[in-house]
Amino acid sequence: MAEALTVTIDRLGPLGDGIARGARGPLYVSGALPGEEVRVVPGAKRGDGVAAKLEEIITPSPDRVTPPCPHFEVCGGCRVQHMADDAYAAWKRGLVVAALERAGLDGGVVAPLVRTAPDGRRRAEFAAFRPRAKGAPTYFGFHARASNHIVDIADCRILRPELLALVPKLRDVMAGLVPPGARWDVHVTLADNGLDITVVAGHEPGPDASMDLAMFAEREDIARVSWRTPHSTEPVAVRRAPVLEVSGIPVEPPAGVFLQASAEAEAVLAGLVRDGVAGSRIADLYCGLGTFALPLAAGGAVVHGIDGAGDAVTAMARAAGKAGFGGQVTTDVRDLAKRPVPAAELKNFDTVVFDPPRAGAAAQAEALAKAPVSSGVPRVVGVSCSPATFARDAATLTAGGYTLERVTPVDQFVWTGHVELVGVFVRA
Repeated sequence: MAEALTVTIDRLGPLGDGIARGARGPLYVSGALPGEEVRVVPGAKRGDGVAAKLEEIITPSPDRVTPPCPHFEVCGGCRVQHMADDAYAAWKRGLVVAALERAGLDGGVVAPLVRTAPDGRRRAEFAAFRPRAKGAPTYFGFHARASNHIVDIADCRILRPELLALVPKLRDVMAGLVPPGARWDVHVTLADNGLDITVVAGHEPGPDASMDLAMFAEREDIARVSWRTPHSTEPVAVRRAPVLEVSGIPVEPPAGVFLQASAEAEAVLAGLVRDGVAGSRIADLYCGLGTFALPLAAGGAVVHGIDGAGDAVTAMARAAGKAGFGGQVTTDVRDLAKRPVPAAELKNFDTVVFDPPRAGAAAQAEALAKAPVSSGVPRVVGVSCSPATFARDAATLTAGGYTLERVTPVDQFVWTGHVELVGVFVRA
């Protein structure tokens, strides 16, 4: 075992770990805060440095507080519940500032962090695992930090109460279903008319699991239960179609579709996008279920939505039609990472909105930047869940003649290093 070291934490990293200097590179110390003198034991290599276990806090930070969740020490979800609120908000805004500055952009355009309620999460991804040993129990909960171990949670400060109340019931039903050696993921979404569950596994459910899940849905009044394998997603029980309101517009989401984790954060992001666009002709790239396309069209804009997820695009178009403004929404199914929309196809739009996955929109940003100033889209609004890839794409746009006017970070994933943001670009 490595010898314990006494070090001082210099800063907090983007994953919420305290970072100190070590002989073999940075020491990443989970649970430590900047300015603290701590005793740690170095462990395995991690990236450009070494992960270290926190053994003792010798000099605590004035920003250290008691974490509200009893699972904080072991659960891998919330990483910075031990940090005072003002320091936390400054750190999270600082993640966006630092990402922009590393890309050679002005961090001064970053607005203060927009906060959301901690217990607003309407979707969660649980893990279920049963060891092969005879008589072994089934574990159900969240993954521990940097581990495949599953924490059997009894409490959670980020979930909506309806989701938390379902946990012990799901644990009970999974105990009789998960076969030895199997590991399932269980995705649960709180729709406006009930709960929507998708079990993700590497095999088909079989008749017994299907029957038990259908009975569970009936017993607990679950709106829908689906089963997803690497090849398909099939319904197990559909008691009613789940419905989610997107800026007041009812949408029937396909099973397992992407949506913002918090309804409150979704509304904040939609408002920032609405404030950032100009003109009446909008292209919404990576439109998904219509988080931005639907409220923009409801406000009178003509919107062309593009996404690689055809089922999500179809659901969005259907929702627009039922809401009475289907004529203002056109759609296209397209993998934008492989086939970005050329600038020539976007020249008639007043604003382009893009909201890509964590990997960003490198190809699409390049296509926008290559357009001549005389025919390029005059305004771009970028939404992102990754400051690093947003900054990379922002640098591409600015090199192509755009100016990044402002960036607003949004704290959707409270007590983590994940930051949502909305950036507004204009072209002279």
